[in-house]
Amino acid sequence: MGERRPAFLLLVAAVVLLAPSLIFGNLISHSSPQNLTWAEQFAAQFRGGIPYPRVLPGSFDGLTAPTFYFYPPLAFWVDALVSVATFNVIPTSYRLSLSSLLLLWASGMAMRFWLKGEATSPRAALWGALAYMAAPYHLLDHYYRGAYAEFAAFAVLPLVALGVRRIANGERWGPAVLALSYAALPMAHLPTALLVSATMLPAYVLYRGWRFGDTARAARFFIRCAVSGILGLGIAAVYLLPALTLQDWISPEVLWARDYVVDKWFLLTPDRWPRPIDMMLIIAACAVAYALAAVGVMVAATRVGELAGARMEATFWATLSLVCLILVAGAVPWFWQLPFVAKVQFPWRLMSVVEFATVTALCCVSWPLRSRVANYLVVAAIVVLVPGVGEMTAGIGLRIDVSRSQADVPADVKEFLPAGYPLKPGGSYAELNLEPVRDLPPAACTPTPRICRASSEGFDRLRIELDADAPTTVVLRRFYYPMWRLDPELPLVVTEPLRLVSFRAPSGRKVYSLERVAVREERVGWAISALALVLLLVWSGVEWGIRRP
Repeated sequence: MGERRPAFLLLVAAVVLLAPSLIFGNLISHSSPQNLTWAEQFAAQFRGGIPYPRVLPGSFDGLTAPTFYFYPPLAFWVDALVSVATFNVIPTSYRLSLSSLLLLWASGMAMRFWLKGEATSPRAALWGALAYMAAPYHLLDHYYRGAYAEFAAFAVLPLVALGVRRIANGERWGPAVLALSYAALPMAHLPTALLVSATMLPAYVLYRGWRFGDTARAARFFIRCAVSGILGLGIAAVYLLPALTLQDWISPEVLWARDYVVDKWFLLTPDRWPRPIDMMLIIAACAVAYALAAVGVMVAATRVGELAGARMEATFWATLSLVCLILVAGAVPWFWQLPFVAKVQFPWRLMSVVEFATVTALCCVSWPLRSRVANYLVVAAIVVLVPGVGEMTAGIGLRIDVSRSQADVPADVKEFLPAGYPLKPGGSYAELNLEPVRDLPPAACTPTPRICRASSEGFDRLRIELDADAPTTVVLRRFYYPMWRLDPELPLVVTEPLRLVSFRAPSGRKVYSLERVAVREERVGWAISALALVLLLVWSGVEWGIRRP
């Protein structure tokens, strides 16, 4: 089977699976308002010559937000490139649907590349890629949650496993594939990267090392994987370092308040599930179906007719799926209290690994299955999955109806408000409490001078004109973050309690410019990423020279 035909079939499948969004635009979902807000501003700055937009000047009613100091940029780079390629003639809602189409197609292509070395045949690899694209949690991310960043992580996950396998097999570019894909994973979605790093990645590395049966070879393999992973984190430092070290700029505590804690979402504690529970019912049905399918694969893998390698691969991936389902269910609650893991908010984020492992396991056994019990279990899995898929289909229909009757309103989220900004006690995730700053002028001066005005110049600059007979205090309609600098330079201070930028200007006629500068953590992140990339290129070049015939 050539490469063009599978690629075309996967593209057709992606179009069919995302047809509602392609027809009606980005459907209303949990995070669709934020996707619209962020994609529009990110793409505008990208087209304007800023390759990595970190600050969104239009957010919070023009008060600015440092969103992409903290939020992963990979999916929004894809959307920005689509914006450039289409000359920005497509409305943001439809452009996001097109960008999601490309990400879904990329996930299918990546899964097929992975399965070509695991599946029993090229046909099985293609079917596995289609199943991965159509997997319920994968589509739930798009239609229900609007989890655009997490949706992008599905395209990276198979490449991480592929990199490990290539290193284990001694194939050229194995370290480069692992390093680059592992760098892309947190830049796509940090919670997914954390969960993959705590489950699938170490388990697969240990499994492949164990298969060597030779301590020295296994040790070399472990070292190569570890160095590749370290270089991958280094390449991602341009995002990771600011995101992890600048948390005191913003209000991240809202990310783990109210319903955003892991122990409210365990499958074994439905009495704690926040309402409405339709999404949780879909996830629960999928979990039971995947568990049945994984057990069926393990039974099928015991058949003598299977090749030894295929039996081991199928058993490993089925076991990994079951272990992850046990974690999602909450049967091992201490796992969710591990450092960083406790910050992922929802245990069912691990379903991306479950779907990847289950599809891989199903592709590692010969079809039709030679075991009657295994066949019964797989059929039972399909039966259990049907109600969940039916519920999800009904939910998508409802979202189509809502989206056709009302426009999605762009919005922000309050975790990117400046630290200390007064929030409403017990307010919802979307209650920003911007009323106190909504009607403020661009610049307010005390005492009032002859001239006191401010105007925007570009994405990251504000021009301030003053003409005063005495020193005056200037308060700007910009949220205070340490990235701001005044030119000519004067000390910037933060007002209380509204956390606005302020400075004390001397008398006379003056023109100032408030502009964003790269903070130290940002510059260090770029330096680490550049160094890691250079080291990876040198390592890859040396390996290519050694392995060249």
